[in-house]
Amino acid sequence: MNKAMRRFPSGILTLLFTDIEGSTRLLQRLGSRYADVLRESRRLLRAAFAEQHGYEVDTQGDAFFVVFERAQDAINAAATAQRSLHTAQWPEDVTVRIRMGIHTGELQEVEEGYIGLDVHHAARIMSAAHGGQVLLSESTRDLIVNDLPAELSVEDLGEYRLKDIPGHSRLFQLLMPHLPATFPRPATQGPRRSLQNIPPISSAFVGREQELTGLTQQLQRPDIHLLTLIGTAGVGKTRLALQVASQLEDTFAGQICFVALDRVRNADEVLFAIAQALGVQEDAHRTLTEQLKQVLRELSLLLLLDNFEHVLPARLIIADLLASCPKLKILITSRVMLHLQAEHLFELAPLLLPASAQAVDIASLQRFEAITLFVQRAQAVQSTFELNQDNAPAIIKICRHLDGIPLAIELAAAQARYFTPQHLLSRLEQGTIFLRGKAHDVPERQQTLRAAIAWSYNLLEADEQSVFRRIAVCMSGITLEAAEHICSAVSPIEKMEILNILDSLVDKSVVRRSEDGHAGPRYWLLQALHEYGLERLATTGELEATQAAQSEYILSWLTRISPLLTGAEQVFWLDQLDHEYENVRVALRWLLGTTAHTPEHIEQAMKLCSTLMRFWEIRCYFAEGSAFLDQALAASEGISPILKAQTLHNAGFMALLQNETGRAENFLREGQILFRESGDKESMANILRLQGNLAMVKDNYKVSRRLLEEALTLYSELGNKRRCASTREALVQIAYIQGSYQHALSLAEETLAVYEALGEHYGTAYPLLDMATTLFLAGQDPARAKEFAEESLALFSAVGNKRLVALVMVLLGQLHHVAGNTEQALIILEEASQIFKDLNERHGSAETLVALARIKTRQGDREGARACYHQAWEYISVLKGKELAALCLEGYGQILVTQKEVSHAVQCWGIAATWRAQIVAPLPPVYRSAYLKALEQARAKLSQEEFQAAWLAGSQLVPEALQASSLTKLATLFTVTPDAPDVIIHSN
Repeated sequence: MNKAMRRFPSGILTLLFTDIEGSTRLLQRLGSRYADVLRESRRLLRAAFAEQHGYEVDTQGDAFFVVFERAQDAINAAATAQRSLHTAQWPEDVTVRIRMGIHTGELQEVEEGYIGLDVHHAARIMSAAHGGQVLLSESTRDLIVNDLPAELSVEDLGEYRLKDIPGHSRLFQLLMPHLPATFPRPATQGPRRSLQNIPPISSAFVGREQELTGLTQQLQRPDIHLLTLIGTAGVGKTRLALQVASQLEDTFAGQICFVALDRVRNADEVLFAIAQALGVQEDAHRTLTEQLKQVLRELSLLLLLDNFEHVLPARLIIADLLASCPKLKILITSRVMLHLQAEHLFELAPLLLPASAQAVDIASLQRFEAITLFVQRAQAVQSTFELNQDNAPAIIKICRHLDGIPLAIELAAAQARYFTPQHLLSRLEQGTIFLRGKAHDVPERQQTLRAAIAWSYNLLEADEQSVFRRIAVCMSGITLEAAEHICSAVSPIEKMEILNILDSLVDKSVVRRSEDGHAGPRYWLLQALHEYGLERLATTGELEATQAAQSEYILSWLTRISPLLTGAEQVFWLDQLDHEYENVRVALRWLLGTTAHTPEHIEQAMKLCSTLMRFWEIRCYFAEGSAFLDQALAASEGISPILKAQTLHNAGFMALLQNETGRAENFLREGQILFRESGDKESMANILRLQGNLAMVKDNYKVSRRLLEEALTLYSELGNKRRCASTREALVQIAYIQGSYQHALSLAEETLAVYEALGEHYGTAYPLLDMATTLFLAGQDPARAKEFAEESLALFSAVGNKRLVALVMVLLGQLHHVAGNTEQALIILEEASQIFKDLNERHGSAETLVALARIKTRQGDREGARACYHQAWEYISVLKGKELAALCLEGYGQILVTQKEVSHAVQCWGIAATWRAQIVAPLPPVYRSAYLKALEQARAKLSQEEFQAAWLAGSQLVPEALQASSLTKLATLFTVTPDAPDVIIHSN
C-alpha cells in the first residue's frame, strides 16, 4: 500500500527507529548475498511490528521508522524483533545486529509522515545505541515502567548529550532474557553535565536558525568577549540565549553559567547573583569581586546574564570582570544597550511572517517561523489542531497583527483550546481578548504580553514615557518632523530634545527605526507597544489633545505636499503619502468620529479630503474616499458654503469613478447650486467639467460635449492650462466614440503638447492612451498604437494607478491579438481582469470580458466566448451603458449565428444598431469586418423577410433590453460586455 495514501495515527505516539550496525562491512563480506540478509531482516522486523500494531512510516536502506499508539506495543515489538534476529540463521555465520531507539512524543503529521523535534530525538537515541541494544527515552520509560512483562526490565544509564537535541537526555536500556545485556557506553558526546543554573527548556525551539548560527559564531571569535542580545519585549531573547548555551556546551567544555536578573532589584545585587550562581561563598578576608575574579580567571566560562535592562549601572561591574578575566565571555540579554567599549550588539527581530494572507499555500507556510510557532503551541493545548486552507488566512493575520512577537503568538495560540483562529482573530482586532498565559514555570513578566511591555515602560525616564505614548497615535510610524510637532504640542518638551529621546527609545528596544531614503529616519512601534502606548495616553488624560495635534500636523503636511503629487517628483511623494496613509486615516477617523466634533473638525476633515483627491484617484481608494466624504457631508451643518460645495464636487467625482451615476448626479446638482451662489468661476468650471463627464458615462454625448466646451472656455479665461488639457481629454473620448478619429487624434496631440510644456510627465499618459485607443478603433497603424499604449502603461505603472494600468492592458491585449499573438493577448487580458476584480471595477471588468469573448470567438471556443458575454452582461445591465451594451450584443450575435440561433443573433444586432443610432456612436472599423461577415452568414440563412422581421423585433426590444439582468432573461442574448473603450476620468 502506498505510504502517502495511508492514514497514520496522530497525537502522542511512540517512535521506534532501527538500523543495522556495520551494514557496509556486511555488504563487503557477503557481496550479492547481502540482499538475502537485508530481505530476511526486514521480514523479521515487519512481522514483529505488525504483531504489535505498528505503523511503518518510512524505510530507507536497512533502516526503519515505525510509530505505535501505545508505548507498551513498541517495547514488545522491539523485544520480539531482537529475539527473532538473535535466533535467526545467517549465511557464512555472520551476525546481524540491529540497534533500536524508542521515544514518546507529540508529532506533527504531514503528507509524507511526521515532522518535529521528537522525530529527531528518537533518531538520535537510536544512533547512540549499539547493535543488539534497545535504548529508551525517559518519556517512554515513564509510560511503561509499571506495565512491563515479567521477563523484561529497564536499566538507567544516566544523562547524555545527544547531538542537536537541547539539554541532556536520560537514557534507559531495555533488558531482555537470553540476549546480550552488556554494551559499551552509548555513542554520544558524553555524560557531562557541567552547565550551571541552566533552567529546563520545556518547549521546542522554533526557527531562528540564522540568528542561532550568528550568535554561536560570534561567541567563538577570540576578539569578542561581550555580546549583547537586544530586542523588544517578548521577542524571544531568553529562549534564544538558552539555545545558544546548549549549542556551545562542547565549545566551553560545559562551563556555562546562567544568571537570571529579573528579580534582582539594583546594580549592587548583580555581583551577588553571579557569585551565587557560580557557588562562590563570601570570604571575610577578600571582597566578593576579588573572589569572583580569582574563580573566573581560571575558567573558560560563558556567563549568560538574562534581563540586564533594569540594572544598567552594573555594566561597570561587567567591564571590570572582563578586564580582569581574559578567558571570560559574557552573553547578555537586554532591551537596552550597555554602551561599553567591549560590547558587540546582536539585535533580535520578530519572527518571519508571510507578506499577506492572499493565495495561501499550506506547504510554503512551513518556512515562516511565526506560523510554525503558532501551530506547535496550538497543538500543545489542542492535539487535533492543524493548519489547513480554512484557518490559514486567519492564522497569518493573527501573526501579522501580533507583529511576529513570539511571546504574543504563544499566548494567542494558547487560546486555540477555546476559539477557532477565525474567532480569535476577530477578538484580537476588536480588542476583546486579553492574552494571558497559565503556565506556572515562566516568569510573571512573561505571563502576559502587557506585563512584559509594562516592565519596559516603567524603566523609561519621564520624558521618554511621554514621547513613547504620544507617538502611539501614529499607526504607520512617524517622521522626526511629525514627532517634534505632536510630542511638544501637549506639554513642553523641547523640539531639539525629541531626536535624542527617540534615539534613546530605539536603544532601549521600545521604538524601532528604519531609514527611508530621501525622507530620512522613520520611527515606529510594534502593534502591542502601540496599543499599550494608547492605553497610557488615555490614562494620563493626553489622548484627545495628542490626537488633535496629530490631525493638525497631518493637514499641514498634506497641504504642503499636495502640489507635489504632480510634476517631476510625483512618484516619490505618492509613495511618501502611502507610507503615511494609515496616519491620515487616524486623523480623519478622529475628526469625523469624535462625539463632540465641532464645525472646525468637519472643516479640517473636508480640507484633508480635498488634498487627498488625487492620491485617492491614482491609488484607487475610491470606496474609502467616498465613505470619508459622505461622513463629512453628513455633519456639514454650519460649514462654509464654498467648502461644502467643493466637498460635494469631490464626492460626485468619487461616485463617478465607481460608476454610481445616480449618486454623482445628486452631489453635483447640490454643489452646482452652492457654486452659483458663490460666483466662483473656477468652481463652476469644475462642476461643468464633471457634469460633462457624467453625461458622457450616460452616453449623452451631445450634452456632454456642450458642458465640456463650456468648462474649457472658463478654464481658458482663467489661464488654467492643466484643467484645459484634462477637459480636452474627455472631448477626445467623445470624438473617437462617435467615429471622428482624425479630430480625436488632433485633440489628443494638442493635449500631449500641453502636458509636456507643463513638465507633467504623468499627465502625458492620458493623451498617449487616447491616441493608442483612437488608432486601434480606427483600424490604423496598430504598431504605432501599441507603442503609444506601452508608453502610457509605463507611466501609469510608475505611479501605481492600477485601474488605468488594467485599462491599458485591455487595449494592449487586443492589439496583441490583432498582431496574431493570441497567447500573449489572453495572458494580458486575464491579468487585467484580476486587477479589475480586485478593485471591484465593473465597467473595466465588463470591457475585459468582451475583449476575451472576441478572442475566444476567433479561436473557435464558442462556449467560452458565450460564457464571457454572459458574465459581461451582468455588469452591463447594472451600468446601463448603451455603447458598451451594443458592443456586447454585436459580438454575442456573432456567436449565435454559428450556433443555429440566427434570428436571435439578428435581434441582438437590431437592439445594438438602434442604440448606436440613438447615441450617435457607430461601430468602430476594427470590429466591422467580423460583424459584416456574421451579417452575411445570417442573411444567407434567413430570407429577406425573416431577417427584417428579426431586426425589427430587436429594435423594438430597446426600451426593455437594459432592464434584463441576464442574456437568458432577454431570451435571445448572453451575458457579455463589449470591449468598447472605457471612459477615462481623472481629477487634473
